Amino acid sequence: MGRTLIILVVAITLLFGTLSLQINRHSLNAMERTWLHYQHSKARNVATSGAYMALSSLSLDDTWTTGYTNLTLDGATVDVVVDDENSNPGLSSMERMITSTGEFEGESKEVQVHVGIPPDLADLAVYSTGPLINVSVKNESGIPDLSLAFTNMPFMLPYDFDGLESLAVAQGHVHTGDYDVPDHYPNDSFYYDGLTPNVTKVTGNMHVRGGRTVWGIYVVYGDCVLDGNARVEGVITLPNPGTLLMHGGGDPKESSLVGGTFANGNIDGTGNHISIRYDSEYMGVFAQWQLQRNLFIISWIESPRQ
Repeated sequence: MGRTLIILVVAITLLFGTLSLQINRHSLNAMERTWLHYQHSKARNVATSGAYMALSSLSLDDTWTTGYTNLTLDGATVDVVVDDENSNPGLSSMERMITSTGEFEGESKEVQVHVGIPPDLADLAVYSTGPLINVSVKNESGIPDLSLAFTNMPFMLPYDFDGLESLAVAQGHVHTGDYDVPDHYPNDSFYYDGLTPNVTKVTGNMHVRGGRTVWGIYVVYGDCVLDGNARVEGVITLPNPGTLLMHGGGDPKESSLVGGTFANGNIDGTGNHISIRYDSEYMGVFAQWQLQRNLFIISWIESPRQ
């Protein structure tokens, strides 16, 4: 009986010892997982903080590329690199790439933010996502000036097309399908009434024949074709991917746009003597519908958790 009791006591002791060991092991594993999660969160948070700090600096000075090196934040460190077109040839002058790397206790996390810096459309004759082909850009004095053209841009700028098109509806200037614009359309003036511009919406392609002059702001959802010696006094914008085609007929014929264009596509002059001449008045009116010129985020990518 005594031997049996001793064996029983030893067995129970071993059993509870094993259970205690398992409980301790689970407790240690839980603590390790908690610590690992804390490391991940700390590194991620400091990387995010570095990205926001860089965005704040860029909002004050869009030429800022200094970044931060080994900056301590709440016991963790962060390094921030800001690339522009000089350090990253894949970027345009209107883009920045922020790379923020946070580290804490051997854990590293990265946040990469692609930032757009919109120009003021009032200062440009051309903003397009495609190239200029056989087209000259001139200033208000008629002197060639390519600094007035931002081409091959990777994105369209934020713009209030709904607000602009509401004017076209109110003015009765909405044309469904393709539209052949008559001469002197709509009233031989850029303005509809007072300082309110004429706005025309065309859901298809727009065509201005040679020798015709038309006026106002045109929102064209297809292609826009200007024949030789055609002239637009105003602004042409293509919100959808399309092309502004300008066909010159040789000297002295010239298809021309006086004002500017905001195009989601190519601007192609297939003839000679093709020009877009900047007009600060027209572009200044058009730019009233440009949304706030704050920095905007094109993409935000965080390194995945390992």
